[in-house]
Amino acid sequence: MTLSIKPFKAFRPLQKRVEEVVLPTFDNLTNKQLNKILKESEYNFLNVVSPKAFYPNITKKNSKKHAHEHLVSMIKNNIIFQEKEECFYIYCLDKYNKKQFGIVASIELEEGNNKILKHEAIFKARSNSIMETIEHTKMQIGPVYLSYKNQNSRPIDFKKYERKKPLYKFKSPGGTTRSLWKVSEKNEIQSLRKKLSKIRKFYIADGHHRYSAIENLNKKKNINKIKKEKINLLAAIFDEHSVNILSFHRLAKFKNFNQQKIIQALKKKFKLEKKLKFKNPCDPGSVMIYLNKTWYNVSLTSNKKLYTKYETDTDIVEKIMINSIIKKQCNCSLVNLSNIPGKFDHKKLANEVDKGVADIGFFICPLPMKKIMSIADKGKIVPKKSTYFDPKPADGLVNLLMDI
Repeated sequence: MTLSIKPFKAFRPLQKRVEEVVLPTFDNLTNKQLNKILKESEYNFLNVVSPKAFYPNITKKNSKKHAHEHLVSMIKNNIIFQEKEECFYIYCLDKYNKKQFGIVASIELEEGNNKILKHEAIFKARSNSIMETIEHTKMQIGPVYLSYKNQNSRPIDFKKYERKKPLYKFKSPGGTTRSLWKVSEKNEIQSLRKKLSKIRKFYIADGHHRYSAIENLNKKKNINKIKKEKINLLAAIFDEHSVNILSFHRLAKFKNFNQQKIIQALKKKFKLEKKLKFKNPCDPGSVMIYLNKTWYNVSLTSNKKLYTKYETDTDIVEKIMINSIIKKQCNCSLVNLSNIPGKFDHKKLANEVDKGVADIGFFICPLPMKKIMSIADKGKIVPKKSTYFDPKPADGLVNLLMDI
């Protein structure tokens, strides 16, 4: 089974309205920045994706009505418009002194697709909510972020596009400079299609929930049909070297928390060292934990039998350290387990513990992209919120009208 990767007639914002329209990435914003967007961005796509952000008490029925009417208004008032011709788009993300180039395209999906691989568990309720929004608006607002193994001896030359004036170039509130170029010439489109057709597998970097929503829409569309129809997926495609992966750290709050008992129990499973100050763990297999104003380094690889049993450090933190050792062996009841995106440094984690929000924090190394691909190739799934990609494509910049 091969995937058909195609240009498409995108819906996108007018150049002068782009910063107003593009959906904010919540985990890159302070509350002050988010509140400013909610107050000042009349035509932000957030109105379509999540009317509850503006109207917390809105009913489900009125939420759907608001989303539809807002999208219609954006089109009617020429805030967004549809291209007259099918195009690919070159997308550049610039953050952390690194430029990442990729292609925005439409991918034809059919049931049983095994060319796009997952690696992370999802929340079904969130996937269902996205599916309902797509069904109601007939539009995919923002792409699924895909990566692939770069085995091409002649990779795509993005530099030639960079020399041209982009459709958009702006810095979003999270600190990412975003640039977009249109590819509309037939020869260029054919060249890109040929190169993209050589990619054997794609790996979902970010967007597991929306990909699940498209899969479910596909099943729903083809239920009881003998001849199955295909459905289109909006995708942003970046090679494995053009993604930036951070981790998700963990904060845990317990009842009957006993520091001394927990430290002794951890020492029986792993090599554990008390540290005078935080030392950044450079490689997977090394986790820093913080409790009672003290940092400890835990070597997960010191227990080779256990370490080879699990795919990720997050698995060991959650299943062994939290659930098996702290909860069961030390008789501590878990009150809350939360995540801290890897864009925050160790001070954020320590501060939450010092304030009493949590009893213990786990500072976890990010998964390398090759490891993510290996996990996906095996058909395995890591815990929710195991990987954090920053920067990532913004929603609302390039959008796909659905035939559903």
